[in-house]
Amino acid sequence: MSPASDGGLSRGRIWQVSLLSTLLIVATLVAASLQASRLFEESLRPDLRAKAETLAETVALNFRRAADLGIPVTRLGAADAYLDDAAAGHEELRYIGFASPEGRMLYASRELKTRPESFFERMQQAHAHEESQGLAHLEGALDLAYPVESRGRVIGRLHLGIDEGYVDQRLQEIHTDILITLFVTALVTIEVLMALMGLLVVRPLRLLHRLLALGSAGDFTRQARLRLHDEATRALAAAARLVRGLNVRHVALTERAAQSRRSGKLAQAVEQALAALGEQFRFGDPKAPAALEEPETGDLRLPLFIYLFGSELSRSFWPLYVKQLYQPGPFFSESFIVALPMSLWVTAMVLCTPLGGRLLNTRGSRVALLAGMVPSALGLALTGQSSSLAELFLWRMVTAGGYGIVTATALLHVARTSRQSHVARSMGVFVGASTAASVCGTAIGGILADRIGYGATFGVAAGLVCLSMVLVGLLTPDSGPREPAEHRPVAAYLGILKRGRVLLFILLAAMPVRLVLTGFLFFLTPLRLHELGFSEAAIGRLMMGSFISTVFATPVVSLLADRYGWHRGMMLVGGGSSGLGVLLFASAEGSWPLLVSVLLVGLGQALAATPLLASVPPLFAEECAGFGLDALLSVFRIIERVGSLAGPLIAAALLSAGGFVRSAHAIGAGMLVLTAGLAAYLFVRSLHSSPPTP
Repeated sequence: MSPASDGGLSRGRIWQVSLLSTLLIVATLVAASLQASRLFEESLRPDLRAKAETLAETVALNFRRAADLGIPVTRLGAADAYLDDAAAGHEELRYIGFASPEGRMLYASRELKTRPESFFERMQQAHAHEESQGLAHLEGALDLAYPVESRGRVIGRLHLGIDEGYVDQRLQEIHTDILITLFVTALVTIEVLMALMGLLVVRPLRLLHRLLALGSAGDFTRQARLRLHDEATRALAAAARLVRGLNVRHVALTERAAQSRRSGKLAQAVEQALAALGEQFRFGDPKAPAALEEPETGDLRLPLFIYLFGSELSRSFWPLYVKQLYQPGPFFSESFIVALPMSLWVTAMVLCTPLGGRLLNTRGSRVALLAGMVPSALGLALTGQSSSLAELFLWRMVTAGGYGIVTATALLHVARTSRQSHVARSMGVFVGASTAASVCGTAIGGILADRIGYGATFGVAAGLVCLSMVLVGLLTPDSGPREPAEHRPVAAYLGILKRGRVLLFILLAAMPVRLVLTGFLFFLTPLRLHELGFSEAAIGRLMMGSFISTVFATPVVSLLADRYGWHRGMMLVGGGSSGLGVLLFASAEGSWPLLVSVLLVGLGQALAATPLLASVPPLFAEECAGFGLDALLSVFRIIERVGSLAGPLIAAALLSAGGFVRSAHAIGAGMLVLTAGLAAYLFVRSLHSSPPTP
């Protein structure tokens, strides 16, 4: 069996085992979730009634005290405001009212005052015909009538309206959170199992096969470095001990032959046998053998996924967290301050990215990864404990600097350890880990923030980064230092920027995609959803839709674009989809229209960004020949980072100037205008296209 087919078979077996294990785990969780949901639903309605009765007893206490002091209940001037305060903070309550013993409503909270007189008549009729004493169904609410007594006589009744829709809404949210948790569990399980299967099963068996193949060819110079102790590794260790024993015996035999040669007792036949042995077999030094194992792309799969998972937990609620610490000042608006950390993140990440390559060249991959993960863990932990914006900005930049080092190191590690024929597949390790982490982190981060708060969620994120550090130490072999590559002079990059057609294409195609991603999706979307009353968990669910749309659309877009040559058309459709999604989001209010708009934005990101780099060589063949494709792509990436930096600031300026709806309209319309400009640019280029110069 060839190595290629063997690798394909191994990947197929890994997928089969991972999917089967994931299905069993998810099936068990589904059964447990259904049982828990049923029990919760059975207990929720009685618990709501018990809570309403407790609140009614507390409110009734003040009316009872007034009556005991001799104050008539008809002369409590501040009772309406008191009922408003009592109803505030209880989402399940529609209203609170106080009625006389005859049924006439004396005091009412703000919502109940808007009801017509006929509503109070229906309230009395409902309680008269309701079998359950003190509780009646009334226009989508459960009206709880609680008698207020003073000195042995009833002085009135409190009416509390329990929203029946609240129960259904809470159950729907819980069911949605369960589904999302199951989906995230499946993704995490697949990622973990694939990484562990590769490390614990496939790699030891592959190394064993290689060791035996070298032995059959007479090469006993290499040894496997064992990092774990399991069944597959024990088999490899047994073969390694045999090879080590042969090397020890060869050294001993060589030393004895040398002693005999010095004493003149070595026979000619023995010398010929040793020479023949050296020609047929190769032996190594048992004390310092050559390494059989080399760093691979799969080494980073699990640590990188855990690290990115922790880094993405704050994606859905970050603007809300910054807004919570904002204090009004004379110089900067609230929207600008909320957007500033997102731009500082991009700046710190870009500045620290070259440090990852420098550490990789001088210290090796393991040291470079740990050097980035340590400040990330520290920054996340202290971000959750920040008490001022200055502390928040500082620790956010520390986290971003570590993020830039880790991602740069991971990309370079993957590029250096992948075979030339499998570069795209190897890059899938980084892309797959980042996309899966974005989906999982955005959803779970919103749920955690809604349940345990912002600070604790940042603590969980720091814990995940620490776990990734442990995995790097256990699972990732050091690639060793390497001499730094020769850098291209800065003049080459400036020369590319002087080409007007290149710069215009970047401004029309690359930058708008990043502006929509960071300015609209990461900045404006959480703020708008929070303004519409969505919880952090609901915000995470809606934003996750964009990432899921991107994840599933990207491979399809890549396949169609490569097969039919639709790269330019895909970019135009993607720009239009992003613009329409932003415009729809500006006017949508319900959950489903908002979800559709977010899905359109995610689909637009996949359509516009995926074929972008593939369009560069045919469009700019002359620049690729003169400056090099790597320099041209580097310029594209730099301008994209500028777009990521400017996106939140532009969105904040628009938000301060005209509010959310106008700012979203400006971003959506601007995206459509830039897409039309890109279409005109590509059309003009097609009219003047000429065969590229070799």
